[in-house]
Amino acid sequence: MGATHRLMVYPVTPEISDLKQIADDQWQSLAAAAQDRHHAWHTPTLGNVGEGMAQLRTVVLRSADPETRILTCHTDSRSPKIVQLAKDPRFSWHFYDRDAKIQLRAYGRAWTHQADALASQRWQDGAWRSAQCYRTPIAPGEVCTEDDLDIDAPVDPTTGEEHFVVLACEIDTLDWLFLRVEGHRRARFLWTERGWQGEWVAP
Repeated sequence: MGATHRLMVYPVTPEISDLKQIADDQWQSLAAAAQDRHHAWHTPTLGNVGEGMAQLRTVVLRSADPETRILTCHTDSRSPKIVQLAKDPRFSWHFYDRDAKIQLRAYGRAWTHQADALASQRWQDGAWRSAQCYRTPIAPGEVCTEDDLDIDAPVDPTTGEEHFVVLACEIDTLDWLFLRVEGHRRARFLWTERGWQGEWVAP
């Protein structure tokens, strides 16, 4: 006889039935993901609109503050996304945890920190280790030769900072989806003067 396959059952627990608990849990997961490079949400997809189409790229989540609702990542000041942000600051973040079967989409308005206290602190805290990315004379997305892609010089913490940017985004909407055999659960959360207000929506 063939092997019997049993479907995993996910009961309706307070963690997936209490809207306030769900919102709080997502922010705790985001905060944890920013500190743990092995976390499923450590490298989300960051999206916006530019050049007349959706623009998507994988970034590293550098911080997530539940109190301020701000997510951050690092980028190059010469990146196309910086020009696009100046025209339309609306950005979205997509997170997916395969094991937990949870997708989270976060929406908000973004701005940049460059050559200010926050950017300087991030650089000193370790961003300079990626200086090779920021010190290249060729801007991200520019046409180049294959030889231009090789960087042989050692990392120098005193160069590259002029192109280093912290992209911050204040989140005002969350869309949570939990995939389960017994029926997916989805909720939308909007930030108001009373905090996060959630409602159930069809998956």
